[in-house]
This record gives sequence, C-alpha cells and structure tokens, in this order.
Amino acid sequence: MIKRKIRSRTVRAFLYSGRPDPQWRLSNEQMKSWKQQWEAAPLSDEEVKRPSILGYTGCFLQNEEHSYWIIYNGCVSFYDSKTVISKRDDNRQMELWLLNTGPDEVSKLF
Repeated sequence: MIKRKIRSRTVRAFLYSGRPDPQWRLSNEQMKSWKQQWEAAPLSDEEVKRPSILGYTGCFLQNEEHSYWIIYNGCVSFYDSKTVISKRDDNRQMELWLLNTGPDEVSKLF
C-alpha cells in the first residue's frame, strides 16, 4: 500500500466508515487564526479520545510532516514526534470553527 504524504494545513473530518473522509486545506490566514486559537486555549490533562462508533468522530489538522492536531468533543490534542499537548475546547468553539472552514458536505452538518 502506498501512503500519500499529507500536506500541511490539510483538514480531515472523520465522518465515514468505508468511504473516504472529506479533506480540505486551510488558507494561510485560516491557519494563522487556528494557531491563535490554539495558543489561547487552556491546557488540559485529557488527551482526545475518539469513540469507536459510526458517524462523526472528530477531525484532524496536519501541521507539518510529523505534527498534527486531533479535535473532538471539547478537547484538542497536538502530536509531534515525541510529545502530546492537550487543551480544552470550551463549547467546541475550535472544533466547530475548523469544521466550518470545510466544504458544504461538512459545514452543513454542524
């Protein structure tokens, strides 16, 4: 199996089982806004836990080749090669903001 390299600023909504999840790229301005939201969010001791269910289970944002965020249900975790930093996403504001940058098939669900 050949894995494609995921480009920075790529967002993926974990929506489907058995068909490709929607993906899109953030603009430079959107990425800047995301990083500002991330910096302002309060730290959390909880790492994102994605449930093993059908339907929406969070979203993913690629930062650089070996670093990314996973966002779901009030928690945002940033992963790089050796660390995980988690923050609270009060009222799911960051998650909903990110989803609303997506195509209609995603944003209309939220």
